[in-house]
Amino acid sequence: MAPSPDDARPTSSDNRRRPGRSTQYMIAPAGPGVSAQTLAEQLNQFGNILWTHDQRGISGPPIAIVRMPDEAAAALRRSTAGSLIIEPDSHLRAASFAGPASSFIPAAATMTALGPDLKVTIRVLSETGAPVEQATVQLVGEQASVQGRTDRDGNVDLTLRDEVPETIAAIFVSARSGHWGLWQQQPNIEADAVNTLTLKPLPLPGRLDWGGEAMRFDQIPDHCRGAEVKIALIDSGVATSHQQLGRIEHGIDARTGEDRSWSKDVTGHGTPCAGIINAAAQADHGIRGYAPDSELHVCKLPLDARCSDLIAALDDCLQNGIDVACIGVGCARGSVLVEQHIAMAKQQGVSIIAAAGNSGEGVLFPACSPHVMAVGAVGRMGSFPDDSPQAAQAAAATAAAGGLFVPPFSCRGAELDLCAPGVAVIACQSPDGYAVCDGTSLAAAHVAALAALILADHGDFKGSFIAKDAHRVERLFQILKDTAQPIGHPWQTGAGLPDAARALGVWSDQRPLAMPLNAGLHEMRSAIRQLDRIPFGASQAMMFEPPRGPANVTRLPLNPAPLSFQAADGGTATVQELRAAMALAGLAEGP
Repeated sequence: MAPSPDDARPTSSDNRRRPGRSTQYMIAPAGPGVSAQTLAEQLNQFGNILWTHDQRGISGPPIAIVRMPDEAAAALRRSTAGSLIIEPDSHLRAASFAGPASSFIPAAATMTALGPDLKVTIRVLSETGAPVEQATVQLVGEQASVQGRTDRDGNVDLTLRDEVPETIAAIFVSARSGHWGLWQQQPNIEADAVNTLTLKPLPLPGRLDWGGEAMRFDQIPDHCRGAEVKIALIDSGVATSHQQLGRIEHGIDARTGEDRSWSKDVTGHGTPCAGIINAAAQADHGIRGYAPDSELHVCKLPLDARCSDLIAALDDCLQNGIDVACIGVGCARGSVLVEQHIAMAKQQGVSIIAAAGNSGEGVLFPACSPHVMAVGAVGRMGSFPDDSPQAAQAAAATAAAGGLFVPPFSCRGAELDLCAPGVAVIACQSPDGYAVCDGTSLAAAHVAALAALILADHGDFKGSFIAKDAHRVERLFQILKDTAQPIGHPWQTGAGLPDAARALGVWSDQRPLAMPLNAGLHEMRSAIRQLDRIPFGASQAMMFEPPRGPANVTRLPLNPAPLSFQAADGGTATVQELRAAMALAGLAEGP
């Protein structure tokens, strides 16, 4: 997909129609038999053709990327009478951030003009007194908020209209790498002065971070590393300059087709996700990828990424035989043409896992597609300092089980499939550092890594589901959801938090498998709760004996025979029969 020399990107993603306004569109024939040349000739009179998507050897209709006035697009729709698919080429937005996520804190509404503009200077220093460059600083006032980034001296000048120092509700600071962020409510801010703030250093964990433990990556055998599985990371690129990411060798720029620009990450969005999936282990800390032996392919999206770039990235996945595609971007508006490529990818065995989004509203596209696994974010109390931006998120969050919470930024809705760690995740950051990151794209990366482990080591994918087709994708998604730990309302957490040990058939504690029917009510209720947590519907073929692992590990088949209780007379009763007997006796399955 080669851009033409006159490719100039619009600066706004506003979809409102204004007279004379030009919009970038994706246009494709609705039926077969139309060549790219014929399509271009048909569209020349309506607008400026930026490029024609050549599918890069992938079977599918040609797609033209055209900038035209909205009136011309409407006329084209009328004149072609449904023979063309015409849709805006929507902008994509990233689904994680390392900066302060304070947009969820409502500013107080007031109509009173308080006076002249408030101008302040913020200086951000480390505990050693060194300036912290590129730290994001956000002031939240009663009427508005403003943010900026520090310069090489650690300074940033900010201006708020109609505010005074006493009306500043909060200040958020987040470093690009190396430090914890800072959150202060009702800060002591002085106008026309330098206000100095100090950030705590970020110590690297000595073992897996809270997310790895919550998903029980620490309970799986050492040999489960995702070998021979190809994962595509569709994001902003990856900084291969990072000491833990230098092994990544495969990548492409989705828009231009260049084969080296992907190895840099200007925004710092893709690098943390790549580390979660594929970072090589280091002896001095616990940050590592959860599928380190997988083959990571980087599909770099440009800063002004659009749906047409996502189509090109999906085509690259098909060309390279990708098993799992992790998408860290999305948009509020769906796309028929992108959906067609998603369905095509699924038919060829590409399992697409996408971030739900960070707007706190409905699940973004493509995560909301029925062929895609949508992943939201969760955090854990105590995994961050009390004065960090993550503490502000926790204060406004929805509580879940086990000390977990759903941050207010995580998108939610009926389309949500799973949730995963996405708050206070300590991850690799470009060019060669570490940062505290938040966002649903980090959560999606956790699930993509687990998906690779399942494809590599689950017996189903060495037998019945070895073929790369839609059934393989559906089976993988089923295992991920059936073995997840329910932790909250499905609208906010989907099927729950993925459980790596359970998904791989490894059990780390003993579960009661038999009980006399004359047992007490408490014991029966407890047994039913435990049995409900056993993963039904998977294959017995996943029984394996790891070379190393915890001595107390019990391995259960993922598709056992119907579980039963031992009756006092030596007979057995199934779970359903026991529940029926309890119901007849007037006993409920209470807590």
